[in-house]
Amino acid sequence: MTTAHQELPGRTGGPGPGSTPAEASGDATSSHASGGEGRPKRLLLQVTGIVVAIVVWYLFAKGRGHHLGVPLPSQVVHKLVDMGQTGHFWTSLRQTVVSALVGFVCSIVVGVPLGLLNGVNKRITLSSQFLLDFLRTIPPIAIMPLLLLVYGGSFKMVVVLIMFGSVWPVLLQATYAMQQVSPQLKQVGVAYHLGRGDTFRYIYWPSVLPFLMTGLRIALTLSLLLAVVGGYFGQAPGLGKDLNDTLLGGDTAAMFVYAFVVALLGVLLNTAFVFAQRRLLAWHPSVRGGR
Repeated sequence: MTTAHQELPGRTGGPGPGSTPAEASGDATSSHASGGEGRPKRLLLQVTGIVVAIVVWYLFAKGRGHHLGVPLPSQVVHKLVDMGQTGHFWTSLRQTVVSALVGFVCSIVVGVPLGLLNGVNKRITLSSQFLLDFLRTIPPIAIMPLLLLVYGGSFKMVVVLIMFGSVWPVLLQATYAMQQVSPQLKQVGVAYHLGRGDTFRYIYWPSVLPFLMTGLRIALTLSLLLAVVGGYFGQAPGLGKDLNDTLLGGDTAAMFVYAFVVALLGVLLNTAFVFAQRRLLAWHPSVRGGR
C-alpha cells in the first residue's frame, strides 16, 4: 500500500534523472555540511539581536523612558523572580495555556472535517465560498460582547472566542489542500482498487497534511493571542486579566513581566509545534532536505 504515495515522475524531492547515486549523496552531504556550519552563525546573530535590544531598552529606560515609568531590565528580572514565588502567577499561566490549547483543539475538530468536505466537492466549495469569506472577515474581538452576555468572563467564553478566530486558517488550508491533491495520485488509487478508507489514508492524507500543518501553526499562534485577549478585555482568569490589572494599577514592572511571559510562551509553543511537525512530516522532501 505504501506504493500509492511514492513520488511520481516529474515531482520534486529526488535526484535528477541524469544524476548518479554518488552525486546525489554528495549533494546531500554538502547540504548537511552547509546547514551545520550555518547553525552557529545563526545562533550568534540571534544572541546579538537580543543583546542589542536589551542595551537599547536599558538606555531608553535610563533616559527618556525614566519619566514615562519604563522599568530597567534588572527591575523586570527581580519582579519576575518575586512573582514566580507566588501561586497566583502559575495558576494564571496554567489557565492561559489550557484555554489556548483547548480552543486550538476545538478549532481542529471543527475546521479539519469541514475543510476536507468543502474541498473534496467543487459544488460545495462554490456554494460556501461567500459565507466563509464573510464570516472569516469578522474580527473575533467583535463578537466578544455577545459572548460575554452569554457566558460571562469565563473559561467557556475564552474557548469559544479562540475557536471562532482560529478555525478559519485550519478550515481554509484543509480546503485548499484537498483541492491540490494530484490527479496522478488519484489514478494510482483507482489502479490499485483502493477502498474509501485506504484512499484517504494512502492518497489524500499524505498530500493534505503538509498544507494543513501551515494552517495549524497559524491557528496555534492565534489561540494564544485570543486567550490573552479574552482575559484582557473579558476579564476571564489568566495572564490577560493580570496584565490588565497591572496596567490599571500602575505596576509597570509587573506589566512588562506578563508581556514577556506571553511572548516567551508563544516561542515555546511554536518550537514544540515545529518539533512535532518535523516528526510527522519526516518523510516529506521539505523536511528531509532541511536536515
